Amino acid sequence: MPFALELTLDHLAAARVRELWGQLATAGFTFPAESGANPHVSLGIWDRIDHSGMEHAIMSFAMVTPPVDVVFVRVASFTDSGVVFLAPHVDPRLLAVHANCHRHFVGLGDGAWPHYAVGAWVPHCTLAQDLDAWGVAHALPIAQQAHLPLRGRLESVELVEFRPVHRLLAARLAGIV
Repeated sequence: MPFALELTLDHLAAARVRELWGQLATAGFTFPAESGANPHVSLGIWDRIDHSGMEHAIMSFAMVTPPVDVVFVRVASFTDSGVVFLAPHVDPRLLAVHANCHRHFVGLGDGAWPHYAVGAWVPHCTLAQDLDAWGVAHALPIAQQAHLPLRGRLESVELVEFRPVHRLLAARLAGIV
């Protein structure tokens, strides 16, 4: 199973994402609503990781990374992979945290997923996935009912193994008590 490094949303923004997940689940699009995941923006995904090295690196990364304000401004989709998502305004701070993540965790994972690489990454918060073309076409209008912009803060870093989702480690970002 792969491993993802994720920045999770503050309580209020996460509650709004969970509401969207619930609306989509009611329409039959149940992942990630029923996955056990926290609303998040993934920074990287690897097929295999150095568990002990990753544990140390996560704590270190959390200590030097302040929370990131984020504003989700639109609903979009990756039609080739069947994902409907919230797209944030991409600002230099978010891109810097992503680049720093990849410097910080270099050598701790094998089989990195290329669309999370620096320069290729499209930050997003997944609302529904594993959809065929019909699913994307039907999930998008539901998701587009979201009241945007959705403002929040990325406050914690989590390491998860997925599917099913298992939270392996979580740490609050610098300055969050």
